[in-house]
Amino acid sequence: MPYQAKFVRVSKIRDLLVEGDVKIRVAGDAKEKVNEYLDKAVAAAVKDLIDKLPRKSKGSSKGELKRITIQVQDFE
Repeated sequence: MPYQAKFVRVSKIRDLLVEGDVKIRVAGDAKEKVNEYLDKAVAAAVKDLIDKLPRKSKGSSKGELKRITIQVQDFE
């Protein structure tokens, strides 16, 4: 059964694979591995972003998120 991409649309991968003026091709048998690799990279980046959110440091709710909204200052 072919790998089903979760986060990156297959039609957009070609737009990402450009180095300067050179367009990088993906072999037919490597497409599933590229999709899987990009899905893992996106999942890891999102986890890092969530880990940057402030957490409570005291009491019984220690370690829980203080807020569940990603704001612009999380990128600074």
